[in-house]
Amino acid sequence: MTGVCASQMALTLLGGPNRLNPKNVHQRPTVALLCGPHVKGAQGISCGRHLANHDVQVILFLPNFVKMLESITNELSLFSKTQGQQVSSLKDLPTSPVDLVINCLDCPENAFLRDQPWYKAAVAWANQNRAPVLSIDPPVHEVEQGIDAKWSLALGLPLPLGEHAGRVYLCDIGIPQQVFQEVGINYHSPFGCKFVIPLHSA
Repeated sequence: MTGVCASQMALTLLGGPNRLNPKNVHQRPTVALLCGPHVKGAQGISCGRHLANHDVQVILFLPNFVKMLESITNELSLFSKTQGQQVSSLKDLPTSPVDLVINCLDCPENAFLRDQPWYKAAVAWANQNRAPVLSIDPPVHEVEQGIDAKWSLALGLPLPLGEHAGRVYLCDIGIPQQVFQEVGINYHSPFGCKFVIPLHSA
């Protein structure tokens, strides 16, 4: 669900039907996807697959790790069957600005990842590229974000995001009403007929 919702949002940010028209194959937008070795990274790879299926030129950065999560390897297997390109070195990312950067680097359970050289280099690349950034499920405001986002996509429920989150959107990831009740949250769905809604004031 996260991959589908994030890709729908990204397609809109890239220009929607004005930019993505089956008859207009000469101006394919380019998206750089920065993923870490965790569940959020797998969600990002899923987003990349859907974007590639919609004629977006996707360059996926994922650092090399000896052992990967099963969710990552499953998503990589599907992504490899698209026209998307996977790189493990930041030297292989574009030097010229892309149309959109999607940030899936952070993992709240593994804050130590921020100290890794590949993480710092990915942050530096994104900040140098100057492309607008969409962050998927960014960390809460106590955690310093290395990459300033223009838009952020929160999952399920909004968390207290800092000023670096940009304009915040909320994604319906299909959590049943009873789950909210079981954890003591009085929940009424705000989504109506949509799966992604804005939380910022217009």
